[in-house]
Amino acid sequence: MCYPLLGKKIKSTEYLDINLSQENPILDFRKTSNPKYLEQFIFSELEKNNVKYGIGGYLEKRNIYSISKNFSPERNIHLAIDIWAKVGTQIFGTLDGEVHSFKNNDLPYDYGGTIILKHEEDGNIFHTLYGHLSLSSLIGLKIGKFIKKGTPFCQIGNWDENGGWPSHLHFQKIINMENYEGDYVGVCEKKDLEYYKINCPNSFPLTSFERK
Repeated sequence: MCYPLLGKKIKSTEYLDINLSQENPILDFRKTSNPKYLEQFIFSELEKNNVKYGIGGYLEKRNIYSISKNFSPERNIHLAIDIWAKVGTQIFGTLDGEVHSFKNNDLPYDYGGTIILKHEEDGNIFHTLYGHLSLSSLIGLKIGKFIKKGTPFCQIGNWDENGGWPSHLHFQKIINMENYEGDYVGVCEKKDLEYYKINCPNSFPLTSFERK
């Protein structure tokens, strides 16, 4: 059984589903590649609904990534759950694991502070990636370090250290890390989607957010 990612179970009344796909009618499609617009949109929606957290994004097709040369025009399908919350929000280990790798992916609109944990459950190995973290989250880490379930081990970072995005956690489940260390594909092209849907299944069940 998973320990809650944010340290407590989040009831359905305590969070808002955030849809950043190109199909969202209340999102100004022309402005979605502007992170300042995104920040205003997301956190004003949370405030209007009187909730602290937003969540969503798995397999969403987004216009956001056109802001960066790191993404080709066709690379726009998001492979993780995003949890939108304030800078400094503490993140807890959902399952026992060890540090697979970590890195400051410091290119503009990349992950910024990133930690990847390796887990084994019923003989099966998989990984969880935590992106857009504070750089202080990386201090004292080493490959193989054990992270006990329920341990607070990282925090959501700010603009200067999270790649330049509104504050949030990119939380991704990955079966096969291939040869990546401290990084992994978080956004894919449509032609590769069938592979990534298998290798990066929905991480929502690991969050302990109550389903609506």
